[in-house]
Amino acid sequence: MLKRSSGRIVIAASIAFILTAAWSVMALAVEMTFYGNQHFRFVSDTGKVILINPWIKGNKDAPFGIDFYKKGEVDLILATSGHGDDQGDAVEIAANTGATIFTVAELGSWMQNQIEGFGGSRKQVYRGSIGGRYELGDITVQLVQSAHGSGIAPKEKGFPARYSGGPASGALITFEDGLKVLMAGSTGLSMELQLFGMRFQPHVALIPIAGRFMMHPDDAAFAAKLLMTDNPNLKTVVPQHFRVKGHPPWMGTPDEFEAEVKKLGLGLNVLKPEVGKAYTLTK
Repeated sequence: MLKRSSGRIVIAASIAFILTAAWSVMALAVEMTFYGNQHFRFVSDTGKVILINPWIKGNKDAPFGIDFYKKGEVDLILATSGHGDDQGDAVEIAANTGATIFTVAELGSWMQNQIEGFGGSRKQVYRGSIGGRYELGDITVQLVQSAHGSGIAPKEKGFPARYSGGPASGALITFEDGLKVLMAGSTGLSMELQLFGMRFQPHVALIPIAGRFMMHPDDAAFAAKLLMTDNPNLKTVVPQHFRVKGHPPWMGTPDEFEAEVKKLGLGLNVLKPEVGKAYTLTK
């Protein structure tokens, strides 16, 4: 009886170990959903929710209204510049959900003055600068430079026409399992992208393709090439900053970006995100 009991214990322990290992493998993935322009939602391995540039009001591609995000449903919001289509509705969403905003100091100071008007707290805005980091559990977010403007043009009456939002930024998100996602922001083509490839070695890169105010699709493809410098990790590139509805004639498209990536023979997976569709990202 003792031997049988021991056998049962060993078998049960083995099954538990196998199930735990299988669950760990299944859990090591990040979910990404695109909601138009640069509005991305990430759900991490442990359920942490991060938003990037959540532009809803005025975004024709947004599939929902400002009340979509409820209290307690968002942990962190990143805003890459003070432009209306970049910071979007970050302040109001943070106030509604209790989330923290991580952004550069100048834009952050303006946000601190705004968030109280929505019922939030100044403490919800964590200010940093290029190179600064924020830790969300086992997730690390680091701000990186972006060749772009960051002026703020508030619509409220009584305010000056513009404020300085400080430097524009991108962000490197390192998730719990080590997956590194680079959000390049609204940047133009720059040799700093090569530096990011060498230093950070991201697995996934979100690259702007709009043209006119940032990279055109051909420059964006070359940016992907720069990000591959001394970087064996990069496998997936995601075009961002494009519109589905109301697409202006000067704006690049995901198909154009994919074609340019193929021209360069980079061998990368071009993930062309559809609005509202969830994608699984892995290393």
